[in-house]
Amino acid sequence: MEVQIPTRAALFRRGAIAMVPLWAGVGPFGLAFGILARAAGYSILQAQAFSIFVFAGSAEVAAVTLTMAGATGVAIVLTALLLNLRHVLYGLSLSGLLRMQSLPARLLLPFVMTDESYGLTVKEYLDGQGGPAFLAGAGLSLYAVFNLATLLGAILGTAIPDLQGLGLDLIFPLTFLALLVPLLRTRTQAAVAVISGGMALVLSHLIPAGTTILISAIAASALGTALHREEA
Repeated sequence: MEVQIPTRAALFRRGAIAMVPLWAGVGPFGLAFGILARAAGYSILQAQAFSIFVFAGSAEVAAVTLTMAGATGVAIVLTALLLNLRHVLYGLSLSGLLRMQSLPARLLLPFVMTDESYGLTVKEYLDGQGGPAFLAGAGLSLYAVFNLATLLGAILGTAIPDLQGLGLDLIFPLTFLALLVPLLRTRTQAAVAVISGGMALVLSHLIPAGTTILISAIAASALGTALHREEA
């Protein structure tokens, strides 16, 4: 029986559709960012440009919050870099997707890669499917929703003063946890997730968030390699 290989268009559609259930988590975050940006004195155009050209929710919120606190440009840039160091690890793990792609694809895929699109793409590969088109579909689906939510939030301005009531501190962790659980298919993987998660929780009270993620990821990789060798 001949195995039918999905076309790029089919993979793109599947990636975009796979992201739909996660819109409910990302939409409110984009909405809250738009409101927060307006409260910080950003115009609607400036707030929208942030999401169009930066597209990094946690870094965007951190940058606007630091702006309100009077932080310097250097401090804002360094904070954004630390918060997004994990994307370097994401890119390395998916580097095979980029090797044979055109230059436009090599520029697009890293830009639209988020925690959510990365998690979905890895799951697809574990299931024997996936591809660059799937990642593009998932990433652009999220990009569109986040930017529409940012625009709505920026238009609303200060109409919703209670930002903490939106649960900003819970949306991304819960979304990422929902992506992680289906990927844990062995006891070793579960053990690494629990131990590295506990380490990240402890370190988060001691060092900046971006450094916490980097250290925990390196420790998790080392632990996973050690446990895998013991099983072999």
